[in-house]
Amino acid sequence: MSEYREFTGKTVEEALRRAREEFGVGGLADLDFEILTQGSRGVLGMGAEPARIIAAPRSGLGTPSRQGAEPGPSGGAARAPRGPGASEVPEAAPPLAAPPAPRVPTTPATAPPPRDEHRPAGKGEAEPSRSRSERRRPRGRRPQEASPVTAERAAAVESERAAAERQEIHAAEASPGALAAGKEILERLVGLMGYRATVNVVDGRTARITVQGIDDHEREALGALIGRKGERLSALQHLVNLMLSRRMGEWTRVLVDVEDYRGRRERQLTEVALRAADRVVATGTMLQLEPMSALERRWIHLALRDVEGVTTQSIGEEPMRRVVVIKA
Repeated sequence: MSEYREFTGKTVEEALRRAREEFGVGGLADLDFEILTQGSRGVLGMGAEPARIIAAPRSGLGTPSRQGAEPGPSGGAARAPRGPGASEVPEAAPPLAAPPAPRVPTTPATAPPPRDEHRPAGKGEAEPSRSRSERRRPRGRRPQEASPVTAERAAAVESERAAAERQEIHAAEASPGALAAGKEILERLVGLMGYRATVNVVDGRTARITVQGIDDHEREALGALIGRKGERLSALQHLVNLMLSRRMGEWTRVLVDVEDYRGRRERQLTEVALRAADRVVATGTMLQLEPMSALERRWIHLALRDVEGVTTQSIGEEPMRRVVVIKA
């Protein structure tokens, strides 16, 4: 009989992936698992704790999993079809409760004497019989049960977070005065760094201040301002916003771009979002996209804000927070 084994990872998803690879199963529906700890990133890399789970393949247990997917029309688990930039999202079903054990009537002559719960069983006393699921579960492990208070608190936090993102989506773009002041600050910074480039304000659904080199050599050199996955560009934008807020007297944000890096990424994510929306409308099943930054999630929300038949929502914790496309 297969025994449960413990797996760890930086996140719960990584621990589940290791369990699937170890047991050679294809998806979560083939795995019976229990989350012990969600893990913690710590502060500045200190005090971090890995996520821990216990898991076993369902084929070796012969019982439905604690966190199985809701059965589909054919009796199998209902899954979200894959689309470009999308991954499967099994819809969690409530845990199956074990039926109560039948009571065996006893007579006063045959009924065993009451036993002290705090006294261990002696040599002549047999341990109370346990169900197969209890015997199979390692000692000291109890099924994870979410209390109503914890569930309500988590739902309230998620609702507040979603409301904050919605307010950011519908908020007005930067004012012309802020864009003009940001353009002056960015021109001065680029000049001090020794780049020969032009700085312009690009209007559109997401107005931004963009930097472009005057020739091929300068355009190639400006790649140093973008960095790996736009890390340096984000730092440059944060610096501009700090200087701009000091000048404006209030916290003001503008979007900074270099050589249309953000523009290309926005167009790419818009195409991914529209394809995901078409798939959700056709199948009626929600799709979740890959983890993205707050700015990229905002682009997804904006791309699907006016699309009929679908709605969007952000789920998860940073840096694994992602957008889910749901049929309205």
